Amino acid sequence: MRLASTHAAVQRIWTVHLRPQTGGPALTPNSGNITCVAFRSGWFWYIPLSDSLTSVGAVVRRDQADQVRGDRAEALAGLIKECPLVSDYLSEAQRVRSGPYGEVRIRKDYSYLHDTFWRPGMVLIGDAACFIDPLFSSGVHLATYSALLAARSINTSLLGDIDERECFIEYEQRYRKEYQLFHDFLMAFYDVNRDEQEYFGEAKRVTKGSASEAESFVELVGGGASDESALTSEAYQAQRKADLLDHVPRIHWEGQRIQLQAAFGEAVGDTPLRHGGLVESADGMHWTKSAQEHASLT
Repeated sequence: MRLASTHAAVQRIWTVHLRPQTGGPALTPNSGNITCVAFRSGWFWYIPLSDSLTSVGAVVRRDQADQVRGDRAEALAGLIKECPLVSDYLSEAQRVRSGPYGEVRIRKDYSYLHDTFWRPGMVLIGDAACFIDPLFSSGVHLATYSALLAARSINTSLLGDIDERECFIEYEQRYRKEYQLFHDFLMAFYDVNRDEQEYFGEAKRVTKGSASEAESFVELVGGGASDESALTSEAYQAQRKADLLDHVPRIHWEGQRIQLQAAFGEAVGDTPLRHGGLVESADGMHWTKSAQEHASLT
């Protein structure tokens, strides 16, 4: 295993505060929204957990690590003073000082990436294989996505039509590719000198699609599939199918392909991720050789 540092910050501080308070996104439609705020030493998160609890934490740059040594509560208070917006939000709040939320914690960067994701008879999925700061709930997507890939590999290997090694090489390469997209985006996200429009542009760059910058951002943080509404009518199904087919060639994600398989029982395209690689079966449950590969073998 090796560390997979994703940003300049290596220290995290967080605690939970009590409301009431006058600041913060407390009114509809912003009630419950997460706020991220850049400031001189790094950036803050502000996450409402309930009507009375809010998680507040700071990620600081490596060159500011000395600020969080010593008394943790004082360090957090000092960082809050550096950030006017968060300071205002917490102006009438009280810090929880007892129970599971009472401790101010510090954590170093704990992102990692295993050198290999599988061995004969065993496969690592989700956080067991790799971990990255789960901004935008990327950890949920990576866990479910890797489980899907692993299931295909296991199913195919048990059938015996394709060698186990080939099945799990396909698994690992696809999962690493998905992980790398989030890694590359987070590297840019943690650059506090960027504005939100630059984040959209970075999302477009890492997905390598032709969608607009805003659409690329939505596709990225949504795991490649931003719309999972129920299929309610034949007309809707036809339109949804057309939309998915239109998006697949220009966005290098499997989210749309998975949706088509789940909704319509059919795969999209027959192009492997790499030369000589495998493609998914029509029902999405197995790997198979591409049409080109089949032709070369006959």
